[in-house]
Amino acid sequence: MRPVFVIDINKCVGCMACVAACSVENGVLFIAAKDTSKYLPIHSKTRTVVVWKEEEKEKPARRFVPYLCNHCEKAPCLEVCPTQATYKTKEGIVLIDKDKCIGCRYCIMACPYGMRYTPPAMETKELMHLDFMKDAEAGVNYGGVMFQPPVSNKWAVKIRTVDKCTFCYHRKTSDDKLWTPACVEVCPTKARSFGDLDNPNDPVADLVRRGIAKPIAPSKGTGGLVYYVGGV
Repeated sequence: MRPVFVIDINKCVGCMACVAACSVENGVLFIAAKDTSKYLPIHSKTRTVVVWKEEEKEKPARRFVPYLCNHCEKAPCLEVCPTQATYKTKEGIVLIDKDKCIGCRYCIMACPYGMRYTPPAMETKELMHLDFMKDAEAGVNYGGVMFQPPVSNKWAVKIRTVDKCTFCYHRKTSDDKLWTPACVEVCPTKARSFGDLDNPNDPVADLVRRGIAKPIAPSKGTGGLVYYVGGV
């Protein structure tokens, strides 16, 4: 099995369901309120982000571009890790052993895509006193201000260690079949999809094989498991 992640930015509407699902799945702090200036969900650093891109063509337009760890084939983060906390699975997925990570941030500096981060080094009760949290109190109308449920996976967020996307590797079962990441599961427009490059009948992998889905920055020479349809 060789998992591959394909994002079709022509289908992304910027709803942020992927960010919310990822946050709940992995114990990332997430606040169910809206910033009154941008009308975006307020959240701390997250494993996946959706960025607005304004375009001026015949008509003003806005594109939403999701980003996440590319799980590089030649991963710079793996090369610089002094404790070997960063490692690669047999499927090519790059993970972090939270018990070995010392939070030195070498991998953050090495990542050419800026998709590693450190979670806020404070407890939930302390976060509630921050100004942006107080401003988010209106979020109770959306079902509560904060979601941070218990998470039963060893790659979940851990304070004082580096964090990143794992393709929801904890969902992988012992039968070695392809699983579905949380963000893919909730995407209402199917802008996100997950496939197996080793499966000749996989429609997601076929987008990669036919060159319809392309890597984000081939000039960087890292390779990886994340591809885009529609340009970035």
